[in-house]
Amino acid sequence: MKKSFIYVSAALAVFAMASCGSNSSEAGAADSTLSASDSAASYTIAEGSTLGWGGSKVVGVGAHAGTIAITEGSISVENGNITAGNFTIDMKKIVVTDSAMPEEYKQKLIGHFSADDFFNTEKFPTAKFEITAVKAEANGENTHVISGNLTLRDSTKNINIPAAVSIADGKLTAKGTTTINRLDWGVNYDKASMSLTEKAQAALKNGVVSKDITISFDLTANKK
Repeated sequence: MKKSFIYVSAALAVFAMASCGSNSSEAGAADSTLSASDSAASYTIAEGSTLGWGGSKVVGVGAHAGTIAITEGSISVENGNITAGNFTIDMKKIVVTDSAMPEEYKQKLIGHFSADDFFNTEKFPTAKFEITAVKAEANGENTHVISGNLTLRDSTKNINIPAAVSIADGKLTAKGTTTINRLDWGVNYDKASMSLTEKAQAALKNGVVSKDITISFDLTANKK
């Protein structure tokens, strides 16, 4: 019973870690997406591409990690440069990868992510990322900054993601990490229809769970 309480309580902390050394992106208003020219080559997002996540509590101990499947999308390339692109994230394919956590409690965490407190996957089964700008900018292992509209739930905000991009032999790979504020997308315990008691409980939860979410993209796309 004690372990059950620990793992269920840990669900309140996931999707909330600003990992050491990660980049932070201040969300802005949605921007115009890029359109590829007729001469651009199209690369299809390959199976196995993922959005990674990490989470922890603001206070106390306990960290968690996992992935969400990227199920479809395409990226346009012209003269060796990304000129447009988008992909879909299947919010019903959340995976917890904590090796020490029993499967039973992993499922409890996933159930919490799927509820209205977080992503309400019944109402919003997918998330989406659409590229709005790509800038060549070397910084450590990163080669570019990719800007795009990220849609979670029913909110769309523009973010910047430093990324390492490689295009060669009909294959494109892109890996990038950033930190976003969950409140910008309405991922918030405090809902309009709550009673005063429920609002007080929500405020307590929001004080425990960091507003920051660290996300990472690991994409592979193959030329058509």
